[in-house]
Amino acid sequence: MDKIYVLKKEDEMQNDDDFVADESRPLIPEGTYHVRCIHIEEGIYKGTLKMYLKFIIVYPEQYKGTELFMAMNLSDSKTKMRFKKVPRASKYYEQWVIANLDIHPSRDDRMSPLKFKEGYSEAVVRTVKPKFPDGTEKPECFHYSVVDYLKGRTG
Repeated sequence: MDKIYVLKKEDEMQNDDDFVADESRPLIPEGTYHVRCIHIEEGIYKGTLKMYLKFIIVYPEQYKGTELFMAMNLSDSKTKMRFKKVPRASKYYEQWVIANLDIHPSRDDRMSPLKFKEGYSEAVVRTVKPKFPDGTEKPECFHYSVVDYLKGRTG
């Protein structure tokens, strides 16, 4: 039988400050909002390379300042390898073209993610409703909003 190593006993955990709550994820009504991209980063989620764009809502006024993210795959779903060339059917390609004022790149053009930080966009926000392992929906306190996609540039 495996030996269990005790690092801390219950009475030693009373004043334990090691666990601090993370920021809560905003939950706003689904719909269309005017946003500006304020941050770009890459990360890995469940073994898939992703780009995360952080947006701040600029309109309507009641949600101004709310920060939401949009995630896009940067790797092939079968091979898990990073895109060598961005496929036309990928979310990154489509959203980049919209950020580029609906102008497609020419063959072999660079598609810098910094394009997302130029100007303002009209974004569609949806609610993520996580599920338990058995497939049932988690309570509403776990729901949060994300930018699902950009519809167009507004300025």
